[in-house]
Amino acid sequence: MMIHKKLGSKVLLVAFLAVGVQVNSLAAQESRVLEPKNTVLSVNPFGLMLDLFNAEIERVISPTSTIGFGGSGYFPQETQADDRYCMDSGDLYCVNNYQYEETDLNYINADVFWRYYPSGTALTGWMFGVKTGITDFFEEGTYWGYGFDFNRSWLLGPEGKFYMGIGFGLKRLYKTGGSTSDNPWFEDRRYIPTIRIVNVGIAF
Repeated sequence: MMIHKKLGSKVLLVAFLAVGVQVNSLAAQESRVLEPKNTVLSVNPFGLMLDLFNAEIERVISPTSTIGFGGSGYFPQETQADDRYCMDSGDLYCVNNYQYEETDLNYINADVFWRYYPSGTALTGWMFGVKTGITDFFEEGTYWGYGFDFNRSWLLGPEGKFYMGIGFGLKRLYKTGGSTSDNPWFEDRRYIPTIRIVNVGIAF
């Protein structure tokens, strides 16, 4: 799987901090009777520290399910390359004395999804979802894919308008007809993670 070791460790650290939220307090707020919410807009502000982003809009279509649209991506920061390393290795990424950290991981996802809430209350509790959409690796080509995710969400605040969700998913990628990539790197790595870490937003 194509998660970089550094990225993986950072994600786990932030996820553990997020899950460390006072569960008893969240459960107490969930137990209140609140006006039903139909739509959630959310983003992942913590991903900015990890060169990740995630944004979603989710709409209730039944007491146990929702549909929505989401975008996510990973953009490692540019790092200074060692001139001696570039001369000795002939690394193709050493252009103008710069290289990218894991350049081939730069991507952006655009997906539509459906989520099922077994608790019977859409937008809150545990959920399982399926998704489909495209993943673009910029110069490496565009891929269609499908996948799944597992999530947990809460509606907080006096009126239940503050949304918080965590989750993780995986997409299986297939090269599209318009892709121009002939990089064999993709032949062995056709999966990509979709990580929410902690999305926060507004429910209405």
